[in-house]
Amino acid sequence: MQDAIRAAVLRAFPELSGGLHLDRYARVTAVADQPGEGATCERFRPRYAVDIQILTPDLEPDEAFPTYTAVPLPVPAGAGQERGTYSFPEPGALAVVGFAYGRPDHPIIRQIYPMGVSLPEIAPGEWLAQQSPTVFQRADAEGNWTRSTDAAITDDSITRLVKAVEATTEVAREVRRISEHSTVEVEGMRTLEVGTVLAMLAGVRADLGTLGDLHLTAGGNSSHSTAGAATETVGGDHASTVKGNRAIDVAGSRTETVQGGQTTHVGGARSEEIGADQVLAVSGDSTETAGGSKTLRAENILLSAAGTITFLSDNGGGLSLFAELLACLDEIRAALQVLATHTHPLTEVIDQGGAVSSHAASLGAHRNNIGGITG
Repeated sequence: MQDAIRAAVLRAFPELSGGLHLDRYARVTAVADQPGEGATCERFRPRYAVDIQILTPDLEPDEAFPTYTAVPLPVPAGAGQERGTYSFPEPGALAVVGFAYGRPDHPIIRQIYPMGVSLPEIAPGEWLAQQSPTVFQRADAEGNWTRSTDAAITDDSITRLVKAVEATTEVAREVRRISEHSTVEVEGMRTLEVGTVLAMLAGVRADLGTLGDLHLTAGGNSSHSTAGAATETVGGDHASTVKGNRAIDVAGSRTETVQGGQTTHVGGARSEEIGADQVLAVSGDSTETAGGSKTLRAENILLSAAGTITFLSDNGGGLSLFAELLACLDEIRAALQVLATHTHPLTEVIDQGGAVSSHAASLGAHRNNIGGITG
């Protein structure tokens, strides 16, 4: 009776005779295929599949089963059209295999287990996705996220938004290419420290502006080169202090306009060389004081005044040189006039009186000329 029942059950459920209703261990022997983008997973070519060897409960190859090729791998999450989480197991990984509908030609891999392989470090409460000891993503029990690789990380997106209370970036070298505009907004203070050289280059124009103060400090030398014109506008005072020497070389013309007063102090000697003419126009009085001697050397010296020209000497008691010369000329003219009309006792006027009078008249004319340029 039992044999009859058993035979009837096996006829109705043939998978029971081969034990196909039970899950079995299997060893991954090779990656059967790898899909390209858009490739379709089909029964006769699943593409995302591996070859497996069925094992006994002692994890030895089961000779009762053949080596199954191209057995589809499960997708643990998000399976769909070109979507999901995919990763091929390494050859040697342990899989749990079942048989759909109890048919030996429909093996399916239910899960992959790491039995027999070395494991990465992981603690309760942590999450880990790891390709190798140096390539992994980890979230610890406190929620800290770590992403590490000894190769490259590429992020590609239309828009990217990163929010953080505090961010620190440490790199050995950095290259950043921006095909369009770039704007950095800092509501507080921003500090840029460069250990060696800081170079900033703009193809069209560079603007540096501040609503407050601007300080430029250089511990060494400072160079300012402009290929074109340069304009400097200062709304208030402008002070320039040079503790060493200062040289200004102007290849063309130079114009300097001072609306108010101007004072120049030179502590040492001053030399001025002019290759062409010099014109000095003073609307008011002009005073020049020299503590030592003053020498004027020229092919010709022309002194012209709308009024009078006066030469004074502090050592002469304030006497006028031209006034003294005029006084001498007056005395000479008076003497000549006396000579022209003088008489001798018992004689007449001298015969040369007319010539003496002529010289006296000429001397008077010269006296009038000198008198016109002095006061």
